[in-house]
Amino acid sequence: MLDDSFRTEYLQITPAGAFYATVSSEPDDARALLLQLLSAEIALPYSEELIEELTDLDQDQAADLFNKLRDKGFVELNENPVVVVDEVVEKMLPELLPLLSSTGRVALADDQGFCLGSSGYEDSHAESLSALAADVISLHERHLPLLNRELSFSGESWGILDPIGQSQVGFWVIHMGSQKFMLIVDEMPKLNQQAFVNLLSVLARRYLDY
Repeated sequence: MLDDSFRTEYLQITPAGAFYATVSSEPDDARALLLQLLSAEIALPYSEELIEELTDLDQDQAADLFNKLRDKGFVELNENPVVVVDEVVEKMLPELLPLLSSTGRVALADDQGFCLGSSGYEDSHAESLSALAADVISLHERHLPLLNRELSFSGESWGILDPIGQSQVGFWVIHMGSQKFMLIVDEMPKLNQQAFVNLLSVLARRYLDY
């Protein structure tokens, strides 16, 4: 029988971890490590030495940070290596975007209002919503001192709600270094799944600047 101490386990970032990594551009050690995992081009086998190298922390600090991320459910260790999606963004969007909404209507825009891709929306509606997304980003930036500092709201996402408080459309901000994107999700978002991680991983490998 193979000794468990020699069993290889692979690092896996969870949807919660991917969300935390990209919900803000405020730097911290946890976010830095998660972004490196998110942008990895291959499945990474776990070792204490690798975590120290990725975090540039000493042994105890690196171990403490990694354990905190595991406790929060931001990373997992799996026996099977994660399949890294090696495709350009434009090819992946038609497959990934429909999975992220209860209705299948989703669009992805950059902070200049350009629509990178959409599912379920008419082209004109996707383009108009993308332009609106750029305005939402600008609006939040203008009121950042109040919202994120004085009131301590985390994140920069907005939504249009119905009379009972359910989302009709949500604007979910994604930070990739200096670049911002907006995920426009019709009705109920479905972000707690691997498709969300895959989308952010593809964006990270293309746009992340360290």
